Amino acid sequence: MTPILQIADDIPMPVLLITAGEFRMTWINQAGQSWLGSSLKSLSQKSIDDLFFESVELRSIIEKTLSYATPVNMHNLIVLPRGRNEVKCHVSSFIHADQIGLCFQLQGRQTQKDDVFGDGASALGRLLAHEIKNPLAGIHGAAQLLRDDLESEEGLSLLDLIGSEIDRIRRLADRMERLGDVSPSEFSKINIHEILRHARKVLQSGLTTDISFTEDYDPSLPETYGHEDSLTQAIMNLIKNASEAFKPDSDDPLIRLETSYRASGAGLPIEIRVIDNGSGIPDHLRDQIFHPFITDKPQGQGLGLALVSKIVAAHNGLIEVQSRPGQTIFSILLPMSQRNPS
Repeated sequence: MTPILQIADDIPMPVLLITAGEFRMTWINQAGQSWLGSSLKSLSQKSIDDLFFESVELRSIIEKTLSYATPVNMHNLIVLPRGRNEVKCHVSSFIHADQIGLCFQLQGRQTQKDDVFGDGASALGRLLAHEIKNPLAGIHGAAQLLRDDLESEEGLSLLDLIGSEIDRIRRLADRMERLGDVSPSEFSKINIHEILRHARKVLQSGLTTDISFTEDYDPSLPETYGHEDSLTQAIMNLIKNASEAFKPDSDDPLIRLETSYRASGAGLPIEIRVIDNGSGIPDHLRDQIFHPFITDKPQGQGLGLALVSKIVAAHNGLIEVQSRPGQTIFSILLPMSQRNPS
């Protein structure tokens, strides 16, 4: 089973894979087997017509995904599995290797907006902890050897950055089994601006394209309580997402990092904004952008923004997005100083 299928097996929504040629099912996760009332073994190689009555619209989704090589979403589709009751779904299709994936978000059985990732976060944690922890020691050793040969202040500064990132990744790997499930006992007083500056420095040092950054922070913002590593990861994911929004021929690509005080009745006055002047989020993805497997990137798996949403929710915050061609704004809203969020 590939890593992405290991994650999908724990997603609390039916997910299945269909061959691009004959539209036959090759794999289905645990939630899908429960929904269709059959095991993977008995469902394997059945055609989509064998699985669902009136499968014309499902075929249409698959064909659009194949034609445009991009995920496709269809909202409020009535789906009728054979031998089961009909149900209204949001259906998302995506490309996985040489097959098409279908993810069914069953209406009336949705996970809450603040927990869109569900048990998949734990599955992702187990996978990443295994894949990440082994090479960390080698990277650390190589950095130490490089330090002996470097004399420039800039080179030594970059090695310090590598060292701090190794330590942060190691801490994250140690708690991967519960990725995104931040415990209030781990919260401490943090400076949002220090997190933003660190995240920008790390991401900017690794970019292969010439993207400009600006920072506009409100110095009057107070410190807040939160989990520093998780919030750092969330902001890094947003900056990385912004950096991937530019086409190769984009003019003057720019990412703006901003903070401000937002007066609102929601009790979330600290606002963090990551703004890019890229191509924008396609209309058909905008409503589902924080759900797993929703992406328009050819090599993307659609997991980064789902994790951001989960981390922000763990801090009793909100995340918002506004997008049009030429401007996308992701806003994180956080409480001012809530020591024990529930």
